[in-house]
Amino acid sequence: MDERLVATKSSLMGLLTLVLIAVIVLVIIGIGAGTFFSGLWTGAQKVGSNPVVQNLTAESKQFAKDAAQNATAKIENATIGSPKK
Repeated sequence: MDERLVATKSSLMGLLTLVLIAVIVLVIIGIGAGTFFSGLWTGAQKVGSNPVVQNLTAESKQFAKDAAQNATAKIENATIGSPKK
């Protein structure tokens, strides 16, 4: 990829980030911090009570648990077979 194109995309993402931060700050100032964060909390509760999100959360927890157990088993198997110093 052309280095100029990468630099342009990078600076565009940085500019977009700054614009989004500025908009969020202006919204907080405009409606008030209490109202803004109360709205965020209410929205998060609604999303959390959605059955689809609850199912995905349960599946993700099970996946992470299985992955951790598999990794632990591989480490145990690798260390059991290694010579002791």
